[in-house]
Amino acid sequence: MNTQQMDVESASNDSKLSEQWSLGNSDGGIEAFEEWDSFKGSSSTVVAVVDTGIVNHSDINSKILPGYDMVSDSAFANDGDGRDSDPSDPGDWISFGDSCYQGTTRNSSWHGTHVAGIIAAESNNSKGVAGVNWNTKILPVRALGKCGGYTSDIADAVKWAAGVAVSGVPTNDNPASVINLSLGGQGSCSAYMQEAINQARAMGAVVVVAAGNSSEDLDTNDFTPANCQGVLVVGSSTQN
Repeated sequence: MNTQQMDVESASNDSKLSEQWSLGNSDGGIEAFEEWDSFKGSSSTVVAVVDTGIVNHSDINSKILPGYDMVSDSAFANDGDGRDSDPSDPGDWISFGDSCYQGTTRNSSWHGTHVAGIIAAESNNSKGVAGVNWNTKILPVRALGKCGGYTSDIADAVKWAAGVAVSGVPTNDNPASVINLSLGGQGSCSAYMQEAINQARAMGAVVVVAAGNSSEDLDTNDFTPANCQGVLVVGSSTQN
């Protein structure tokens, strides 16, 4: 425990770093502290976060590039319109009357901002958490809203993030080298999603996908886009 604490203190001075067990050497940790000794990331790296969008936050504002809102359904979008150049997250709370309401209300997740902070929060700034990559830029691409999102919107978000042309949408001037999809659902990989991933990979992007976060055996249960070809699938783990 004392050795681990010394590693934390020498790595960065972020106020919440001691709570970030996933960066350390314990079970499930990625041993980031040792890596930071030699490399803290590059500002030329662009990571697209295909998620619920982004909110104003002092620990990541300096990392954000101009993104896009790919949510086509105004009911899901929760911002009064469909696709536009504003990737801001207006919230994805669930209340009575929403199409996905199942008897309980739910507060907004702010999931896109949470994910962006894990990847690239300002580090060694005496507040908040440390990002895995201290210098990377974040490209927020909104594809999820109330009740989740359509596969077609997520696939178009993947294409746009990689710099592939999407009909009716201006070209992305900051193509991502990594596209993060911390999302998923049950079902097979659709042809449209697979084609989007293929096009993104052809542009040189690595597509990183959550395994499903449902403690299921992916050999016998279909979770998409984790079951698409050519993606890097990441399974979750606990501290133990």
